[in-house]
Amino acid sequence: MNTFTGSYSEFGTYLAQKLIERNHSFNTHVNRRTLNKQLKIYQKFWPELIEESKAVAKIVNLPEDEILYDEIAGTIDNQRRHVVAAHDAVSEACTIFAIHENGKTFVGRNYDWDSSARDYFQVYQINLIGKNRYFAFSDEGTYPRHHGRRTWKLYMEDAINEQGLYIGLTASKLRDKYWGYGFSSYHIIRYIAETCKTTKEALGVFRKIPVAVPKNFLIADRTGDIAVVEHAAKDYKVIRPKSILGADYLVHTNHCLDQGYTKVDPVLRTNPSANTFLRYAEADWMVRKELPNYQFTDLWRVLRSSYYVYNENTIWSLALELSEPRYNFYRDTAQGQKQIKFNF
Repeated sequence: MNTFTGSYSEFGTYLAQKLIERNHSFNTHVNRRTLNKQLKIYQKFWPELIEESKAVAKIVNLPEDEILYDEIAGTIDNQRRHVVAAHDAVSEACTIFAIHENGKTFVGRNYDWDSSARDYFQVYQINLIGKNRYFAFSDEGTYPRHHGRRTWKLYMEDAINEQGLYIGLTASKLRDKYWGYGFSSYHIIRYIAETCKTTKEALGVFRKIPVAVPKNFLIADRTGDIAVVEHAAKDYKVIRPKSILGADYLVHTNHCLDQGYTKVDPVLRTNPSANTFLRYAEADWMVRKELPNYQFTDLWRVLRSSYYVYNENTIWSLALELSEPRYNFYRDTAQGQKQIKFNF
């Protein structure tokens, strides 16, 4: 596990040293127009991240603009150029769910992606001065046919902070308004983990800060406030839990649940082999059949004893009881499944 305590500037130095060790290949082409628009957003909402990126630039001995573009702007130009490839990958296959019952709040999550990410993903424990401590899970920017040491950098997909707030994402295939200017998906996860205590506060962040590309974000806090933000870059919808047998629960995979978005969601047309509906149905059924009196151990059954939810693209699994707190992390090894318990 990677651990850090210190300031944003010191975190930049820490990250830069890792990038040097991994021989990271920076994108030295700078689209000035995109960078300038992004700088205005980050300077308004998160100037500390700019400070952090400038510290990276100093250590790796590259111009600040190149590092800033790589960190806050390159994602947008990549989305604009490669939207078809970015949204049609067969391996987009995450499942995420949350349950609140009897004062207990559970989250289950399988992160599914290109199998090579198993060799590169990292777990971080981060304690920035004046911010919430949190654990973050990163696939390190691995994507099909372009992975390895030269692309290895912090790219958060899940985070749990000391306040008992969780946020994680699943991929989206929304094409309507499919890119804009704003935070990257991993930056909005990190920002919320560092600054928010509750789901209500996290939803307030989405109201004020734009997000650049479509993703689905599940948010849950220790009190049982659960929501999914289906983000379409230039707008978004909030999905709230279903209620059954005295429990509130919410499942999400990779297709839209909002009725308005389903009309423009091309999930089956662009990827006929997508199993997002199968994973959704299986997770939904496996959650419901354990109600009432859902237990922490029931999370493992959905995450690791399922047929569609647990699949060849599963990189890691999280079983979380936010109200205790109790956190388990699972991954596959040559010797079988490995379980790690972690906590603050």
